[in-house]
Amino acid sequence: MGCRTNKSLNSAKPNIKSSRLNRTQKGVVGEYQCCVDFTKQGKWVFKAIDPQSPCDLITLDENGKVELIDVKTNTYRKNVKSYKRKIWRIPTAKQKKLGIKILMVDHGN
Repeated sequence: MGCRTNKSLNSAKPNIKSSRLNRTQKGVVGEYQCCVDFTKQGKWVFKAIDPQSPCDLITLDENGKVELIDVKTNTYRKNVKSYKRKIWRIPTAKQKKLGIKILMVDHGN
């Protein structure tokens, strides 16, 4: 129905400030890496749409085995100078009750 003005075209350009990912972006990358890995294993992958869901992914294999998975990105303590000390994550009480597994991922950024 008509062309957009130059002003609206310029605002559609991505605003790339840095090549480093923020915390939310790292989490998204980790979840989708897991989706790819599970799909390569021949599993069907279902992603949660509720950000407050106790799990991020549900996998289903051909035999009907269902796994509930909460994906966490590896993080390290900054105040340790001599080595990187990993921050460990444990399932919440609700996750334990529902049988949700914690899957730690590290994408190198």
